[in-house]
Amino acid sequence: MIRIILAVLAGVIVGGVVTGLLEVLGHLALPLPDGLLPDDLSDREALNAALAGIPAANRLAVIAAWGGGALMAGWVTTFLARSHHLALAMLAGGGLLFAGLSNLIFIPSPLWMWVLGLAVFLPMVWLGHRLAPIRG
Repeated sequence: MIRIILAVLAGVIVGGVVTGLLEVLGHLALPLPDGLLPDDLSDREALNAALAGIPAANRLAVIAAWGGGALMAGWVTTFLARSHHLALAMLAGGGLLFAGLSNLIFIPSPLWMWVLGLAVFLPMVWLGHRLAPIRG
């Protein structure tokens, strides 16, 4: 039971770290336009207006980062688990899906980003599961 919990937890943590690293790389490769964000980030209306101006390429880079993190979450969870590999990988992916959903709720995003963003997690977790060597 402890191994199951640790496998899922490790998958979520590794998936989150990989997502963060890929998002940083995306921001380095595709920096936001100068002056896009307001000086006063506590002004919610100005911030929402600025966030609406984020280019589509930057949003696609975030979705790609979510996919990469989900892939690694599925791989790590499957690699560490001794049984129920796919179910546990999907559980780890569900944790990342929840994080992505929270991101979409709190950061105004267009409908296409909601659709692609939420659709990327579980298929990429499944792919990570398929690519991982099954032990145990």
